[in-house]
Amino acid sequence: MSEALVWAEVRALLPTGAPVATPTWLPGTVDRGHVELRDLRPDPADPRYVVAYVAGQKEIVLALGPVPEIAGSGYGMRVRGVPATLTFPTSLWNDAATPATRRVRWTEGGRVLSISSDTFTGDDLLHVAWSLDPTGQPAPANAYSRLNEGACTDVGGAPEATVRMLMTLTGRHQRDAVLDCFANEYIGEASAGVGTMWGDLPAATLNDTKQVSVTGGRPIIQATWTFASDPGGAWGTRPTRFFDLGLESGRWRIHAINSAAIAPPP
Repeated sequence: MSEALVWAEVRALLPTGAPVATPTWLPGTVDRGHVELRDLRPDPADPRYVVAYVAGQKEIVLALGPVPEIAGSGYGMRVRGVPATLTFPTSLWNDAATPATRRVRWTEGGRVLSISSDTFTGDDLLHVAWSLDPTGQPAPANAYSRLNEGACTDVGGAPEATVRMLMTLTGRHQRDAVLDCFANEYIGEASAGVGTMWGDLPAATLNDTKQVSVTGGRPIIQATWTFASDPGGAWGTRPTRFFDLGLESGRWRIHAINSAAIAPPP
């Protein structure tokens, strides 16, 4: 079946309120004109679907319903605004060519959703997960309506430009301008207080910024800066952080800030 027909059937037969997460990005080798609907159960108490995208001997499977746990390595992040994990056997770090299941798993409304593959990389699965259609995703824990769009980000701008502008806005007490630097899901988890926090820090002078990698389709920008005075806490006066950025309405916004770069998973 075509991709459009498969998802139309899934939506038509599942009970109201059952989550459906459809991909917008897939690896270029996937044939989106021939998609397999392997399971569809409209049971209101236990709705399920299994949709497989095939690329020769490889496939990516998107599912609603319980899936086995995978022991080994794990990576925590957010998918469609809720906590999620990517798990895979630790052996893949040394032998990524041998087929072994990688799985992104999360829960919406008490229902388990997943993206799995034995052959595509964990990095590919992250890219799929972070590009899912947001339609019907859970409401954020902290709702916020943007009041100063464009103060930090430009449509078509570069990822590094967002980080540089965040440094410029740090210490200027402009909460809503700072929040334009951050993705909706980041604000939904951390609350609009993240804008106040960065706005109330001491002024910052950017020392260096560069893109160090791309994970799951998201550029990772390393930035080092100097505060005008000691902010206290764990910051230090010359911190280094790694900013993960994703596109949101054509603008590069910050989805995560880490103390170390996250390597693309095998």
